[in-house]
Amino acid sequence: MNIAGHDVRRIRVDPAASADDLARVQALIALDLHYWEHVEAAPLRDDEARYLMDDRPPAVPLAHKHVFIVDDVALLDMLEGYPDETTWFLGLIFLAPSVRNRGLGTKLLEAVCDHARGHGAKALRLAVATQHPDARRLYERLDFRFVRPHRRTIHTGAFVDLDVMERAL
Repeated sequence: MNIAGHDVRRIRVDPAASADDLARVQALIALDLHYWEHVEAAPLRDDEARYLMDDRPPAVPLAHKHVFIVDDVALLDMLEGYPDETTWFLGLIFLAPSVRNRGLGTKLLEAVCDHARGHGAKALRLAVATQHPDARRLYERLDFRFVRPHRRTIHTGAFVDLDVMERAL
């Protein structure tokens, strides 16, 4: 994936992912501990980066998981061909607090849409936590539409309520 003016690095997600890549992902997501407690309803785990690399439905091949770090301030995690062969799923878009509200999220979402479209996708789907209204407003502004509610069980056994949204590409 290319984003003009930004250093974009694809991270290996297989079991041989480098310790350096895992440390970079872990350090990035640790920049906002409040996010994990607020949105994930649990504190950040010491192995959250490894969990993120492994997280995908059993039917999705490892080769269809794409994780990118952008400028060491943003993280993108997406699944190719999920929940169907013409849809991609954005599992996470994470921006460091220092770069939020400056248009980078919009730029990254547009780049993700372009990337997925370039690989044959017809839609991009995501799920936004219901307690994250700022993210929901951003997605709606970028033409994502509500599909259905979803309740996800996290590793602690707690539930997180989500709104599944989708944008035609």
